[in-house]
Amino acid sequence: MTDSGTVLPITLFSTTDMQSGREDDITRMLGSVEAFKQRNPGVDVTLFLLLQRCEPATAKRFIAKGPAWAQVSAIPDRRSLSAARNMLLTGEDARRRLVLDGIVAFPDDDCWYPEDTLDTIHEAFSSDPALDFWFCRYGMEPRSAASFTATQPRLQTVISFASSNTIFLRGALAGRIGGFDEQLGVGTALSGGEDTDYAMRAFQGARRAAYVDARCIGHRDPNKALKAKYYPGSLRAIAKNVRTRPSELQALGRKLLVGSLLAARNQMSWKDYFSALTRAFAG
Repeated sequence: MTDSGTVLPITLFSTTDMQSGREDDITRMLGSVEAFKQRNPGVDVTLFLLLQRCEPATAKRFIAKGPAWAQVSAIPDRRSLSAARNMLLTGEDARRRLVLDGIVAFPDDDCWYPEDTLDTIHEAFSSDPALDFWFCRYGMEPRSAASFTATQPRLQTVISFASSNTIFLRGALAGRIGGFDEQLGVGTALSGGEDTDYAMRAFQGARRAAYVDARCIGHRDPNKALKAKYYPGSLRAIAKNVRTRPSELQALGRKLLVGSLLAARNQMSWKDYFSALTRAFAG
């Protein structure tokens, strides 16, 4: 129960590759959610979890020892991250959860929530019925979101810092904007950009957004060395969401400049840069 007296349901969507050796990571993530449940027994939490490259016997054992609030499904092969999330989002039970208009999030299997972070996010949505989109940053040494004050973000802040681990949406907004772009993200030719695309659509559709300029979600630190690898996907994500607002045009111009600087500094070839341009503005 929050101070406002409103108890919103929380719906989480996540996936893990059962042959990736991340059992300790997924256990940590589940444990951080369970800790929130223990502090807030009145909050209805459901996790839709897809186990990839998972044999039926392994799935059965996982379900037997897993939390009761997790709805677990399994597939024998591996999908892109966007496709896996969309499989979960389009399920009948998941669609019913979105109608509840609670809080929706997409934790990676290797992220975790510090104490009081989920509590603070729940309170933010409960106390402000117009708040549709909340996000923060992530890192290996996260701090509780309760220690910081949220501010109104700009579009560029969303592009720079919103990731699938750190974004939280109201259910109605998640239902309106649809799923993840399956041409973007880990496991696709463009490798990245799915979280930027999703976050931009959420920000553009939100009545009110809030940003905490601090690392309040646990996850390995951002790797700047991967900027060139993820550039084509992130450029495509920005380009496809540009309308006519000056902030959107400025964001696109900034991203084009970043790519040219990466190429000029030999962090990305000019061939790859022009290839990224071609794919970004394809129909």
